[in-house]
Amino acid sequence: MNTPTDKKSWLKYDQNFKTVIHRGTILSWILQGCIGELNGQDYQKIKEGLDIGADGYTVRGKETEQFSGTNGPVIMDNIFDVRLPGSGETVSVIVDLEAQNDSTPYPIGKRAEYYLGRLVSAQKGVVFNNSDYGNLRRVYSIWIMMNPPEKNRNTILRYKMTPSTVGNPGEIFDLNTYNAIFVNLGGDYNESLPKELKFMSALFMNGLTENERKDLMTKTYKISAKEYPSKELRQMGVFGEDCKRRYTREGYAQGLAEGEAKGRLESKVDIVMSLISRGYTEEDALELVQASSEEREFILLRLREKLSVGQ
Repeated sequence: MNTPTDKKSWLKYDQNFKTVIHRGTILSWILQGCIGELNGQDYQKIKEGLDIGADGYTVRGKETEQFSGTNGPVIMDNIFDVRLPGSGETVSVIVDLEAQNDSTPYPIGKRAEYYLGRLVSAQKGVVFNNSDYGNLRRVYSIWIMMNPPEKNRNTILRYKMTPSTVGNPGEIFDLNTYNAIFVNLGGDYNESLPKELKFMSALFMNGLTENERKDLMTKTYKISAKEYPSKELRQMGVFGEDCKRRYTREGYAQGLAEGEAKGRLESKVDIVMSLISRGYTEEDALELVQASSEEREFILLRLREKLSVGQ
């Protein structure tokens, strides 16, 4: 989306997303599905490890603008301190949680890596001093992809450092600081989804009426009526439908354009074949139809295919 109105809509969507995931019970279920160490943990135990505000349900996040003396500031969407159940620590891990609606002109994985690096370097002088690197907190960058390519839908990708050895080292370090997680939603909610995806799909995707969504959230996932963000989810749903219609229109238009282009190329193939049958050389025939270098490659390939079929 490039128009000012669309940009404004995206900003509103991001703000609604921020409100939704700052609700303690909602964030607990998301973390349970995303972070391997929390898989199978009771959502209430996870919620106890969050920094909940005075209202009893809003999670207090960390400062999202990370400063560096040499690299300048970077602004992330949502950063949380999370105490893992049973850890006994004030802060166990640091979580960056992002929503992504559209594809980007850059590799999203590289952006996640950069964010992880900044979350680690920001701990210097806060979490550890001098060479006390043992106090480093694990960092997670979680990306919820709302409109991934169809082949990626309803999947979760988790990345972490794993050792590759030569010989038999006596000691293998546990390098678990960096963790990138990509949650690919997309499509309509359905009951057969893996449990790690079911909650997020029910919360953000289509396939449920507003009443069905609220009923599922309050009864199955125990989100209180006071905590349930009806307005924000409704606005996100409207925006999601707008996106869906836009993608359908764009896909249809692109399909027509590609079909027309392919039709023109096939016509050139037939003309070249006819010219050759009348005594023209391949080169002369290609010149006559004004084929570009890319088209020449396609036309010659199709000629070979047609000739092999005719033999």
